[in-house]
Amino acid sequence: MSDAPPTISDQTPPRPSAGEPVSALFELMPHVLRTLRREPALVITLVYLLVAMAGIFYDHAYYRQFDIPVLSLSQISDFLAAGIQEPIAIVLVLSTFPICWLFDRINIWGRRRRAAEGERLRAAPSLTWWQRRRLAFIVGMNERRTYMRLVYLLVIVAYAWTFVSNYAAHRAAAVKRGEGLEVEVRMNDGSTLATATGGGKPWLYLGAISQYVFVYDREAGRARILPTNAIATIEPIPGPAPDSGVVVAPIL
Repeated sequence: MSDAPPTISDQTPPRPSAGEPVSALFELMPHVLRTLRREPALVITLVYLLVAMAGIFYDHAYYRQFDIPVLSLSQISDFLAAGIQEPIAIVLVLSTFPICWLFDRINIWGRRRRAAEGERLRAAPSLTWWQRRRLAFIVGMNERRTYMRLVYLLVIVAYAWTFVSNYAAHRAAAVKRGEGLEVEVRMNDGSTLATATGGGKPWLYLGAISQYVFVYDREAGRARILPTNAIATIEPIPGPAPDSGVVVAPIL
């Protein structure tokens, strides 16, 4: 029998070679999964923070269309509840995961092509100046895993901002066309908040935060910022009854 002490095998998978194509996303996943197994509550915290950030992006992009500085008017509680109030924030967070997977597939496909090209250049008996520069570029790109993770982060931020900005612009354009909730605002002094034209079209409700309510005058093309402590009631104005499409024949 050997007197050598027993050894524990290393469970860490071998690191791929420099020229081998590697998925930067999948290489990072084991570390993330180990952390989440140790702290399962981080899943809820992480998802909540992502939804809250998406809601903050949306609020800024939406109210910017009406020249409302919502970020400077908001409190911490408004930031924390921003994502919950907007279901589109949840859609954004859920759609980010397939976008990351698709970008990772495109990235690994490009790395494999570069690796194959690098092998062909290494097998060549002699290289021109341009081929040597190209080979150095291929090796450098396939080794920059940290750089690719940073690119992933930039892609996620760019996708989130584009998604939220386009949706906010679409919602704001609909409100400016008059496709919104019509409301009647009564102030604490008993008066009714009038639009710029007095007896014109009613206010359109834009939204609210903890200390302010935002309404829009479509005829004047401007928004109003109302302190909540100055408002008595906000009453929705019922729209016209929908046409059932039933035609009643006259009685002869």
